[in-house]
Amino acid sequence: MPRRRRWQWRPITLFNDKPFVAITLLLVSFAARADFNDGVVALMAGKFETALKVFVPLAESDKHAYAQYFRARMYERGQGVGQDSKVAANWYRKAAESGVNDAQFRLAAMYEAGAGVPQDLEYAYGWYSVAAHLGSAKAGPAMARTKAQMREEEWVQADKLARELISKYGLVPQTTSRSQ
Repeated sequence: MPRRRRWQWRPITLFNDKPFVAITLLLVSFAARADFNDGVVALMAGKFETALKVFVPLAESDKHAYAQYFRARMYERGQGVGQDSKVAANWYRKAAESGVNDAQFRLAAMYEAGAGVPQDLEYAYGWYSVAAHLGSAKAGPAMARTKAQMREEEWVQADKLARELISKYGLVPQTTSRSQ
């Protein structure tokens, strides 16, 4: 008769238990996404303090471009923080460099107007070009308007800058995709 194995108690080893680790990581990623979505909902509902509590840590981690973008919008509009165009431009730049299309457009508009950054039509044209390259419908007319304000030699430099910015920031990295 075969010998029966007795049940033995073994402690669960959390880090060696692959299903446990996978489930934990999955839950953490859902929680981070839920936190970001909670921040967007709070912002849209006018609960700026709650939105800031969500966006600040995500934006400062340099890994959440959309949190950077929404933080920039809050500073640009003075929602829950003092209105500050310089701080807004800084956050728009971070989000723009991570491929957030509307951040690229808004940063360009700030360069065009000289709001929070020195007025620079070449940089405005360059960032409008990146936004247009990534599909912004409103960037094309803004590019034409900006080009009309420049002399020929300025436009040549602006076009060169636009090509550089597109080659550097004209792709949407996977980390900026809608998965955030």
